[in-house]
Amino acid sequence: MNLEVLYSAAHAEFPDTEPLGGGKAVADYLIREWQASKPFSLAVLSPKSLSIPLSKPLAQLSELQYARFCREFERAATTEILKRDPQHCVVLGNDISEGPNFRTLGERGYRIATIFHVDVVEYFTRFYLHNLIRPETAARFHWFGLMPDMLRLVFEKQYQCVRNSHRIIVPSAPMKDTILRCYPWCPAEKIVVLPWGDVSIHSCATSSSLPSPVADDEIVVITLSRLSPEKGIERLLAALPHLSTQGKKVRVFICGAAAYMKGRAYEQKLRRLAGPITTTRIEFAGHVVGQEKTALLHRADIFLSPSRHESYGLTIAEALSAGCRVISHQHYGAQGEVVDCADPRALAATLGTMISMGRTIKPDLASLEPSRAAGELARILADCHAARP
Repeated sequence: MNLEVLYSAAHAEFPDTEPLGGGKAVADYLIREWQASKPFSLAVLSPKSLSIPLSKPLAQLSELQYARFCREFERAATTEILKRDPQHCVVLGNDISEGPNFRTLGERGYRIATIFHVDVVEYFTRFYLHNLIRPETAARFHWFGLMPDMLRLVFEKQYQCVRNSHRIIVPSAPMKDTILRCYPWCPAEKIVVLPWGDVSIHSCATSSSLPSPVADDEIVVITLSRLSPEKGIERLLAALPHLSTQGKKVRVFICGAAAYMKGRAYEQKLRRLAGPITTTRIEFAGHVVGQEKTALLHRADIFLSPSRHESYGLTIAEALSAGCRVISHQHYGAQGEVVDCADPRALAATLGTMISMGRTIKPDLASLEPSRAAGELARILADCHAARP
């Protein structure tokens, strides 16, 4: 196929030791799959390939520093894209605030597909405006020129993204519904629901890869996310004093590193809350990747996602594939046993019920099919190119 895909991915091509979340995980997966299958010519536009210097790790930037990074990446990616003939390429954006200049590219005739990992307008209204304004109300504020630049990265960038993207790829149907409420002029057929999956957890790993030895009779509970307030890990710690373990040994692994805004303070808070708890053994495992992550998912009996917000919940999909029982709060990615994780006693009761079931019987992971998301997205990009007027 005579098609070049320009993949604008601000979180791509970083080492696995960087706790950058689902955007990096999906970008790494797509790049790996497409470099192997070669459905088109792929050019990855990342901070590395665009020679964008970073004064410190991306996940440690403050709000203002991260906003400056977004603008610097936007300028560099847009400049590189404009060197290509729009008749022979499709632009794939890996996110919104970190994306290229959607308006400029749209006006120049480029076909754009954008992956929504997070609806940034909804995220902003939830965590910065505390749900005082609904996202569909906030999305109608169009006085972009009067906004500080950091707010324009939320409201104007998402508006221009929806306006100029030919396809928007979202990981869940509720996320599509929210976008249509925010932008009722957007055709529903423009938005494609494409759940993600990751084949990396199906590789073989042994117990020696675990962060620390685990006894055969221990019930293992894990969380797996960056340590930041929206992930709600403190909800688990609030529930543990109310938990009846019924005489069973329970080990809790809190996996993830402090990342992005408020992460360091949040990690310190979690460690303070965990200190007095004696009913279960709690271990902060840090950022886990590769064989260590695989071993934890294979050994875990219960996976908990107490997040206040998840666009999809990639780690939930991984945990289900690994045969874990899943407890999740009511968010877009909610699966398994859905419970109000903000209620410590309700969460403790659900955990206690699962613990009473004993160890989880794991499936034959070798028989699981790999994700087909990369192939589906490759077809969507080819269709975008073929539909060019």
